Amino acid sequence: MQNRNSKVDGSTSASLVQNGLLAAYPLEVAQKIAVEICYKLQPFCEKINIAGSVRRRKPEVKDIEIVCVPKQETQYDMFGTPFTSGRSTGFRDSVLALGEIIKGGTNGKYIQIKLPQGINLDLFIPDDFDYYRQYAIRTGSADYAAKIIAGAWRKIGWCGSDKGLRKMSDCVETKTPDGKSKWKCVKANAELPPVWQSEEQFFEWLGIKYLPPNQRNI
Repeated sequence: MQNRNSKVDGSTSASLVQNGLLAAYPLEVAQKIAVEICYKLQPFCEKINIAGSVRRRKPEVKDIEIVCVPKQETQYDMFGTPFTSGRSTGFRDSVLALGEIIKGGTNGKYIQIKLPQGINLDLFIPDDFDYYRQYAIRTGSADYAAKIIAGAWRKIGWCGSDKGLRKMSDCVETKTPDGKSKWKCVKANAELPPVWQSEEQFFEWLGIKYLPPNQRNI
């Protein structure tokens, strides 16, 4: 396997080369790395899936994206009553062993890791109830997620707020300096979205046709 920073030879597609260095990975190489990571993390996760350009079967992959819900660690108090103490030690240790953490940490919702192979891993860790929405968003493409997926939930009166997906009527909108909308939920007992059991259920709730990942482009 060729390191991203290593010199490439004539067998590597010119579109993958930038300044004589490997700038993107062929799909089959990136997919193999992604599968290996999933095998390492899966014993410590309730759910785990490959997303991003690997899932969309793009010929060239610049980073690996994985979505997961870690298992929680159960401990017992002095009376023998079980309680959850956070993500399992096995999950945290396995993440730390993957490579160099660039952003985030093992208790957060996003971790970026530079893998030994030279490619970056974006590890997304949503709440379990929001898993399939995040899985769809992180599958992309970015334009498809922004215009089709987010556009669909706006049409039915929902918005991405500081507390997750909430009704627009329960939120207030402000504008960022670059003109983008930013929503803040201001209702204490705001209506919550459904807990989807699959990506197909999420698309059905949005009222849009479910497309295979490799067709989610604009």
